[in-house]
Amino acid sequence: MKIIEKLIKNKDALKESFFKSVIYRIITVFLGMLVILIVTGNLFAAFSIGFVTETVQFINYFFYEAIWTNYHDKRLRLKIEMTREVDIKLDFELLKDISFEFSQTDTYIKEAHDSILSFFEKLLQNENLAEIQEDIQRDKIYFELKHKNRSFMQ
Repeated sequence: MKIIEKLIKNKDALKESFFKSVIYRIITVFLGMLVILIVTGNLFAAFSIGFVTETVQFINYFFYEAIWTNYHDKRLRLKIEMTREVDIKLDFELLKDISFEFSQTDTYIKEAHDSILSFFEKLLQNENLAEIQEDIQRDKIYFELKHKNRSFMQ
């Protein structure tokens, strides 16, 4: 039942599983009826047995697909959790360019101002960026001077 609850919460997966089941069943209902007609030679038996069989198989396939979707989602989540650590190569020139562009930013919005200052602080605290910290400090000071007596919109 947990699988069904998860599928109900994830409506896109539920819709996809449903439509895949319907399309697959439409194909198999005709194949099943054709086989029964060939074996029995009876058109009524082909339709009635084929319809009942395919209805049961439709329900079975829907749950089968739901279980596999849940299994796939769990595996994907596990892979994501296992790869949370990312190896990033720092491009000092790019960081200096971003720092400079932020220093040129003129804002009257407090949140934007605080975010840019936070960016500068994080760069200055990063020991791996020692070689460009003078540039970053210069850009931060310029940004602060530009906004020294600024009254911010709330």
